[in-house]
Amino acid sequence: MKIIPVFLPYAGCKRRCVFCDQIKATGQTKVPSLDDIARIIEEYSRTSNEYELGFYGGTFTGLSEEKMEEYLRFVKRFPVVKSIRVSTRPDEINERKLKILKKYGVNVIEIGVQSFLDEVLERSKRGYTSEEAERACKLIKKNGFVLSVHLMVGLPGSDRRGEILSALRTVECGADMVRIHPTLVFEGTELHRMMEEGEYTPLNVEEAVDICSDLVCIFEGWGTKVIRIGYHVPVELRKYVVAGPLDPSLGDSVRKTTMKKVIERLKPSRIVVPENYLVWFEGAELEVGDEFRFDDLSYADALFFTGKEVVERWLNG
Repeated sequence: MKIIPVFLPYAGCKRRCVFCDQIKATGQTKVPSLDDIARIIEEYSRTSNEYELGFYGGTFTGLSEEKMEEYLRFVKRFPVVKSIRVSTRPDEINERKLKILKKYGVNVIEIGVQSFLDEVLERSKRGYTSEEAERACKLIKKNGFVLSVHLMVGLPGSDRRGEILSALRTVECGADMVRIHPTLVFEGTELHRMMEEGEYTPLNVEEAVDICSDLVCIFEGWGTKVIRIGYHVPVELRKYVVAGPLDPSLGDSVRKTTMKKVIERLKPSRIVVPENYLVWFEGAELEVGDEFRFDDLSYADALFFTGKEVVERWLNG
């Protein structure tokens, strides 16, 4: 189901993380009114009669209960809105708030964990611990929601081993989906200052592609779907990104590198690929078929064995 995105910049946020500038990242300078949201929905309804509406930006469950219910009650009035998803953070999740979301038919909760390493969370000024993040994820799953976890790679204090540990903790928490966001440095953020003072070194595109492709092997080999790789920064706002792996084709590059790693690891004599995914492969002899096959292995099995080697190499030496 296609998504109607409604951005609520900084709404419900009680702190500012070192990397965050939602205005420069989205170009949206204010929280939309209910009339604004109605216009957004009506615009999308011209092309389809069935959507999921997503509240993005800010911290939806950090809003007052009254405001949460106002938004949810309002959008459910529109017949085109068949489902709702919200984005939030671990320290704004509890049973009471989840009951409100359930009452109004929220299906997916996207939770910005960013890292499961306490040092990284502290240096990024996230304001919660890895234990709190894990508890929030498990509470979401316990209450029957679809869990989508956001992870950032290349945050202050992190490294390849840490990214892999965060990926494994994400899988252990039961995440259904994950978004992988290599860290970008936006002009004027605290992270920008840290970089200028030598306290932080951002990833380049090549490093980000290498790390993210390892994580894709782990996630999709262990059954967690990767639904996004990299931030979408509108062309007119890219001038505000002063460092980091900003590349509109980052996701494609990661997918191609993932398949290259799978082939190098497994050395299959026969590769079958659905037509829509041929762009992920370069320089390999392929057959077109209904589903992936690497000799006798499925897509998930092929990524599992490749991801298993990644984990053993980086965690076990």
